[in-house]
Amino acid sequence: MKIALTDETGELDARYKALLRKIAGAVLRKLEVDKSSELSITSIGDAGMRELNRSWRGIDRATDVLSFPQDAEGPVPLLGDIVISVDTTRRHAVRYGNTFHEEIKKLIVHGILHLLGHDHKKKKEKELMRSLEDELLQQVKDL
Repeated sequence: MKIALTDETGELDARYKALLRKIAGAVLRKLEVDKSSELSITSIGDAGMRELNRSWRGIDRATDVLSFPQDAEGPVPLLGDIVISVDTTRRHAVRYGNTFHEEIKKLIVHGILHLLGHDHKKKKEKELMRSLEDELLQQVKDL
């Protein structure tokens, strides 16, 4: 699997970006995603996230994660893009009593599940998605 990770904030060093790619790869393997698939993960700040959220969802505020599935047909399955706000992630880590790293892992898992078609709008969908998130986070708990 090809996992591209771009840090527009300049806050994530090369070793940490490699670890995040490893986490995403482990999740994709557990979900038995095609090995030739490609995924893009980008970290940005709240200003950029607010603009994306406003443009794509009509919501004028920053959020922690957005997922943009790709529908492109071709020889390589393109899963899509996950965009994570490091600013919101830091605030959520404090609010929920987690480390920044634990929050980032949750957002990677959450984003991948959205790319694969999972949602949490209805109660039953939300329960299924939460269950999958918990299972996948167990898989990457030591990463």
